[in-house]
Amino acid sequence: MSSVSLGFERIIDVKGQYRLIERYPLNEPYAYANIMENMETGSIMYYVDEVSLTPSERRIYGELLRFVMDELPPPENITNTGMVRQFLANKVREVVRRYRRYLRLSPSEQSTLAYYLERDLLGFGPIDPLMRDENIEDISADGVGKPIYVYHKEYESIPTNIIPLSDEAIDDLVVKMIHMADRHVSVATPIVDAQLPDGSRIAVTYRREVSPGGSTFTIRKFRSNPFTFTELVINGMISPEIAGYFWTMMDYHKSFMVLGVTGAGKTTFLNAMATFIRPNMKIITVEEVPEVKLPHQNWIRLVPRLSFGPQKTAEITMFDLVKATLRMRPDYLIVGEIRGEEAYVLFQAVATGHGGISTMHAESFEAAKNRLLSPPMNIPLAYIPSMNIFIMIRRVRIMKGGRERVARRVIEVSEPVLNNGDVEFVTVFKWNPTVDKHEAYLERSVLVKDIAEERGVKPSDVIDDIKTRAAIVRWMVDNNIRELDRVAKIVELFYNKPDQVLSMVTGRPTQQLTALVR
Repeated sequence: MSSVSLGFERIIDVKGQYRLIERYPLNEPYAYANIMENMETGSIMYYVDEVSLTPSERRIYGELLRFVMDELPPPENITNTGMVRQFLANKVREVVRRYRRYLRLSPSEQSTLAYYLERDLLGFGPIDPLMRDENIEDISADGVGKPIYVYHKEYESIPTNIIPLSDEAIDDLVVKMIHMADRHVSVATPIVDAQLPDGSRIAVTYRREVSPGGSTFTIRKFRSNPFTFTELVINGMISPEIAGYFWTMMDYHKSFMVLGVTGAGKTTFLNAMATFIRPNMKIITVEEVPEVKLPHQNWIRLVPRLSFGPQKTAEITMFDLVKATLRMRPDYLIVGEIRGEEAYVLFQAVATGHGGISTMHAESFEAAKNRLLSPPMNIPLAYIPSMNIFIMIRRVRIMKGGRERVARRVIEVSEPVLNNGDVEFVTVFKWNPTVDKHEAYLERSVLVKDIAEERGVKPSDVIDDIKTRAAIVRWMVDNNIRELDRVAKIVELFYNKPDQVLSMVTGRPTQQLTALVR
């Protein structure tokens, strides 16, 4: 059996073939996610269990859609996107209520029809349930007649039960989403990269101009509430000691670079660690697509401006922006990802005293070093240690709940040093896959020794400082302090009144700290 909704087929009968592994709501009570396992092959399917429209409801849906479109244009004085969406949502419900007697609708039918109208007019149509699932990282359509795939944080790449039936259906969805991103797609410009209103990134190919199987799209979803360092500890990506180490290093204005393949979690880690930057420091972020979200007020966000015509004079590149930031005197310059000549400017900045943070695609420290030394980056060998810390992140497989699951782990944290005309990496943290734990080697740390010398103390005193901050992180985890604003308040309080924060570790929290925990 199947259900057809606006040119998309949704397979709904899988009884006898699959067993249910997990079920959770997406848009209650209308849409749920069912994770199903094929009992013969062991393969996994993401099954969207969505309330269905009967043939008569589909006919009524068409009439209501026409009524809504006739009354759709919002007042000109409404310019805020959120207010426009609210106006349209209210209009949908108003039209359904107004015509319920004429169309002889039951309360259940009213509710279902209003859901579909809002889903298709204001949301993402047949993939709207997928866009609501925070467990999904990527959504991709490969063409007509093929199931839409998702990348699930627990099950990796799996097919859904949603299949585009025709060129028209997938073409219309692509055009709709690109219009939502305030961009244009056509046979003249069949390849478009854009950012959706919620911050998600979308890449499309239109019709059969460059993709013989029909239009395609890939959405890389944006998490509205970024992962905090406490959540990374809870998820096992890092240990409290790694968090304490970075808290200390950011306090002393150190720079770092995050390495890994696509989807490893580089930006997630960067964003979480940047929370440790002192609250009043001036931060400038340069990103092709804005993904970094910080709690700091003294923060400037820059994005490049692309030119779509033959003339490139109006184009502002990543290189232009990174170069311009040096005249703005940032305490920390964060470049979302380095790929080209902007890397040289970033390393110049950190070599002259600015704090720098960035990510780069690389599968090992040695590969990262070779890429930095080669065109188009051309970083001098002597500059590489100025990026004080290199972090390697990977997707790994671990056993969880009797099943092998995918997880993200910081595999290694190392400090680059010049030795005999080459750069070597001193390991300070390493992940042990046998026990799924991070092992610390802080006594090897060059930065710990440098900070100790700067402060006029012993390296063991700096290590004790790291352990103290790790204890604070552990306390935050134990008290389920996950939200960015609450996490940031405790970090800020530590910088301003460390004794108050330390009192919570000893079990004597102040009234202010007690309020933060709640």
